[in-house]
Amino acid sequence: MSIFNLIAAFGGGAFAASIGALPAFIMTGVFAVVGAAVSMAGAADAGNILVNYFAFGSFFGPHIAFAGGVAAAAYAKKKGISDNGADIATSCAGHNAPDVLIVGGIFGVIGFLFKEFVVMNLFAGTISPRLVTDAPGITVFLSAILVRLVFGGKLRTGDKTISQGGALGNTIVIGICYSLLVAGVYFAGLEVVPIETFAGSYHVLIFGMAAIGLVFAEIGQPFFGCHHIVIIAAETAVQCYNNTGNAWMAVIMAIVFGTISAIICDVETNLINSGSDSHIDGPACAIFIMTFVVNACFPA
Repeated sequence: MSIFNLIAAFGGGAFAASIGALPAFIMTGVFAVVGAAVSMAGAADAGNILVNYFAFGSFFGPHIAFAGGVAAAAYAKKKGISDNGADIATSCAGHNAPDVLIVGGIFGVIGFLFKEFVVMNLFAGTISPRLVTDAPGITVFLSAILVRLVFGGKLRTGDKTISQGGALGNTIVIGICYSLLVAGVYFAGLEVVPIETFAGSYHVLIFGMAAIGLVFAEIGQPFFGCHHIVIIAAETAVQCYNNTGNAWMAVIMAIVFGTISAIICDVETNLINSGSDSHIDGPACAIFIMTFVVNACFPA
């Protein structure tokens, strides 16, 4: 563990609080896309810096930046200077309350330490290659649970378990179609380039593209957040194919797992992320659960 990264994590959490958790996550996507593209172009060192130190490091790593922004928004509601503690799109700098930004920094450090000492020792293949999850995803989710417990509010906020009617149908269709798109493009690419060309970065590229798409949600459009669908579909396609050598099986499993991820997010949103006290991220919940499943079935 780098002490400089730990120090930077406080700044990362405070910075994300100042600009808003969602804008910080969109920047995660920008650096993920650029870093993945650079890696695929053959510049591995540059790609490593952009992905692991910017996109998923102390600058914009969701476990630091997004988690810090979520905590700051909830604290602002508890303090009485915000009406909606689940508002992750609005900059907390506008509250002119330095302590709000400091709370973001504190939770940035908490996220950094949780990843380094818990996730990396338990769920990063150290015990078993089948016991691996997404470090930012599980950290974002558990950090948000801690935020809810510390700053108040019921853990269960909804009176239903899953969306109904067209809303549920929309979720399922998007889960199927987006997963099909992600897997289909991957295997179409493999028809013309060797697998090494992707440099292990396909899931990072796909995740980043989906995260950037949230800029439409930031400006008020009804954008369907899909990073929890596409990253699981991408990881499943890649790892299933690496394990079985069967492209058609990999496409089918990508569709199944991507759609399940969409449904998990829907359930979480209805159960515990439908109030205004704080934001508990449904996509993060789905990603960390389904990453466990993907690696249990198709270890990397």
